[in-house]
Amino acid sequence: LMGHEAVGTVESVGDGVKALKAGDKVAINGFSPCGYCVACRRGLSNACVNNLDRTIGNSDKLDGAFADYIWLPELEIMTAKMPDKLGFEEGALTEPLATSVHAVRISQFQVGDTVVVAGAGPIGLLAIQALKIGGAGRIIVSQSPGPRRELALQFGADAAVNPRDPDNPVGDQVKAITDGGADVIIECAGVPASFQQCIDMARPGGQVILVGVNEKETPVLPMGLMLGEIQLKGSLAWSHHDFQIAVDMLAAGKIETGPMLSDTIAMAHIEEQGFKRLKSDKSLIKLLVKP
Repeated sequence: LMGHEAVGTVESVGDGVKALKAGDKVAINGFSPCGYCVACRRGLSNACVNNLDRTIGNSDKLDGAFADYIWLPELEIMTAKMPDKLGFEEGALTEPLATSVHAVRISQFQVGDTVVVAGAGPIGLLAIQALKIGGAGRIIVSQSPGPRRELALQFGADAAVNPRDPDNPVGDQVKAITDGGADVIIECAGVPASFQQCIDMARPGGQVILVGVNEKETPVLPMGLMLGEIQLKGSLAWSHHDFQIAVDMLAAGKIETGPMLSDTIAMAHIEEQGFKRLKSDKSLIKLLVKP
C-alpha cells in the first residue's frame, strides 16, 4: 500500500459532502468498505472483502498519498477531521495508532492485566502507549536489545525480554517474571518465529492477538493452544470508531510521537532517502514525506 498513512488539507468537496469543507485538516482513513459483502453486513467493515480494491495506494482507481493531491470518492468516510491543535506530523501517525487501538479494544484485556507486546516497531510502540493509558498492570516488550527496545521502555513498558536469546527461550523469560505467563500477548512483529513464541508466553486461558503481517508458512505446535485453552485472534486494521479515537488521543497529547518520527524528507528524494534507507537502517522508525 503506497502512501496510505497520510494527512492533508481538503482542497475541494463534492455537492453531497456536509461534514467537511475546503481548508479542513484531515487524517486520511484510506479505505471505504463496500457496505454489502458478508463482512460489512456483520459489522466488520475493516474486514470488508472488497477493501483492497477500495484502498488508496492499492487500487488502480485510487492513487496513494505520495502526491500533491489525491481524490477520495467518499470523503466523509475516508477521513477524520483533525482539530487545529493537532499538527500534521503527529496526525500522520493516526493510522498506525488506530491499528494498535483496535487490537487492544478487541482483545480480552482488562485493567490490571499483564500484557506482552511482541515487536517494538511503530505498531508495537503505539500499542504499549495505548495499553498504558488503558490501565495495564504490567507491560512487557519482547524485543532484542537495541534502540527500539529502549524506546519501548521509554514509552511505558515495565520490562523487556529477548526473543533471540538462544539459551533462554522467551516463553520461559516471561513466565519467570509473571504468574505463569501473560494475560494477553499482542503480536506486532509479523515474523514466523514470533507466532509460537507468543503462544509460549501466554498463561493458561490467555489470549494471543495477531496484528503483525506474516505471509509465510509458520510452524506452530497446536497442542500448546489446546493444553492451555489459549485463545488466538486476528486483528485487522481498524474500525472507523478506532480511527476517530486515535485522532482524539493524539489531539489530547496522550501519545508521545516525537521519538518515533525519525526524519522528514522531500517527495523528490523518496527513493534514496526513504525506501532505501528504511531497508538498510533498522534504527529508523517512521519517515515523513512532504510533497
